[in-house]
Amino acid sequence: SEILNSKTIVITHEQLANELGTARVVVSRLLKQLEDSGKLQLGRNKITILED
Repeated sequence: SEILNSKTIVITHEQLANELGTARVVVSRLLKQLEDSGKLQLGRNKITILED
């Protein structure tokens, strides 16, 4: 997000998992927890950061 100077990142959960060297289900679970806490919003192939 800082590199792109944008609050929205266009990436799939699978791509993010591959970049981090983990499983997609782990990334999906953690992203869902962050969405539930109001820190980000998930969309189709995109993640929008709501807090700094």
